[in-house]
Amino acid sequence: MAGVKRRISQRGKTLRAFGAYLELLDTAEKIRGELRGQLSGFGLTLRKFRLMEILYREGPTTMVIVADKLLCTRQNLEFISKPLEERGWVRRVLRPLRAEELEARKQSRRKAHPFRRYKNGHAVAILMLTSQGTKFVGTVFPKHAKVVKSLMRVLDGREQETLMRLLQKLREGDIVKFVKEIRMKRPGELGWEGD
Repeated sequence: MAGVKRRISQRGKTLRAFGAYLELLDTAEKIRGELRGQLSGFGLTLRKFRLMEILYREGPTTMVIVADKLLCTRQNLEFISKPLEERGWVRRVLRPLRAEELEARKQSRRKAHPFRRYKNGHAVAILMLTSQGTKFVGTVFPKHAKVVKSLMRVLDGREQETLMRLLQKLREGDIVKFVKEIRMKRPGELGWEGD
């Protein structure tokens, strides 16, 4: 019958999701490849450029916030930022922690924001562009943006906005509970412990 939708099986849903995942990976890799070449001419990786772009757009920012935006650890961020500091484009400073920030940290009892000891208190590491770094990004960014625009022009404005919303939705999705379900051991599987 025309117009009647068949229900897709669980296996079909899994295959469809996996197909979308592969398309996303392949597309991201293709775009990365195009942009890598352009940035390597300036001695930058995509991550280093992204770090400088964040600091250019947002100004001085804590390492914790930058690491969160780059989806990396603070240690990885130090690895990314060190060459930029050596080139004189990025600077790291320690800012004393304000009383309300310290109190909020004590209240939450979390270790999500590592702070260093700073004289008689705690401090937070801040990354910022130097004037040389600001000038460099101000020169490179417009050229990079034109390359990105040319890659994205296959989508109209509405499609680009939809793509941004969909990708944000994917990043914010509650994947943790589904990963736990997949990783749960079943009776008879190696490593399963009965009650």
